[in-house]
Amino acid sequence: MRIAVDARQLVPPITGIGRYTENLLQQLLSSGDEWFLYSDRPLAEELRHWADLPGVTVREGNARGRGLRSLWIANIDFARWANRDRIDVFWSPRHHLPLALKKHIVGVVSIHDLVWRRYPETMPQANLWVERLAMAWSLRRAQQVIAVSGFTRSEIGHFYPSAAARTSVVHEAARSLGAPAAPRLEQPYFLFVGTLEPRKNLLRLLEAYGGFAANSDCSHRLVIIGAAGWGLPSLQDKCRQLGIESRVHFPGFVSDGELAGYYRGATALVLPSLYEGFGLPVVEAMEQGTPAIVSDRGSLPEVAGNAALLVNPESTASVQAALMQMATDSEKRAELAQRCLVQKDHYSWEKAAATTLELLRRAVRD
Repeated sequence: MRIAVDARQLVPPITGIGRYTENLLQQLLSSGDEWFLYSDRPLAEELRHWADLPGVTVREGNARGRGLRSLWIANIDFARWANRDRIDVFWSPRHHLPLALKKHIVGVVSIHDLVWRRYPETMPQANLWVERLAMAWSLRRAQQVIAVSGFTRSEIGHFYPSAAARTSVVHEAARSLGAPAAPRLEQPYFLFVGTLEPRKNLLRLLEAYGGFAANSDCSHRLVIIGAAGWGLPSLQDKCRQLGIESRVHFPGFVSDGELAGYYRGATALVLPSLYEGFGLPVVEAMEQGTPAIVSDRGSLPEVAGNAALLVNPESTASVQAALMQMATDSEKRAELAQRCLVQKDHYSWEKAAATTLELLRRAVRD
């Protein structure tokens, strides 16, 4: 097959969907097919060697950011390139197919979440409008739809029933972080990993931790690792208001090895999100044998299985009680850590890539 891929998420900084795309392509580019990676800007430096691989062509535009020029390249230029390159199937790992894609080119789209339908107030307006305009059309246009969890598949079926029969689940997996480095914190700690944005429920997490710290004589700290997002007041100011500024640490950017170390050293990952389409930090934590405290909604119960404590993300008391249990109940922690070693084996990029490739082939056959 001749397969085109929307590779815009491989422009730095590479975050969630970019890591998903990168990990799949690392497996897929050796499939023996011809791959065409389309981007509005140059790919990350560490991925530029892909252009030298047999059967791989990289095409890059000249956008300076993610504005109108980027949208033009993704919707018009990508379609022109696909037609010129005689593409059989165009795969978008990021919700949207090119609006001008020719009818004879098969489309496959990956959907990570429908947060814009459930929690539109947690998104930047520009992103919200792009999703509104492009996702519904892409779901109608695609011959195959890939959902990253059973929960996301159910969301697609709820909002877009006509796409349900064409939707298959392909779970994500943990990316390789390399050898764990020693974390920068010696005291026991809870860990949050993710973009700092409203749906991650960080203000309520800080309130729950503040209650835990005030009613506990243990020395647990809270470590928050994540790229700056949008829509939140200063988390440091919130910490000062709660009187916990000396107990909450913001390490900033950390290397993969450091991140692995933070996962391994944590008492538990805490992810009380209001909405997740998958929840990759949960799987990354399980790879290091670290259990989690997660919301009882969205994809998180599915992904964590029985290797986590479930909480009501809208209840500060529920999150606080889970923090206390993890900090004081060593038998429960050991039980959950043992379950992590079983649950993590449900997820692998090799398996995800094989299923993705089969869905691309099925789209062309059908």
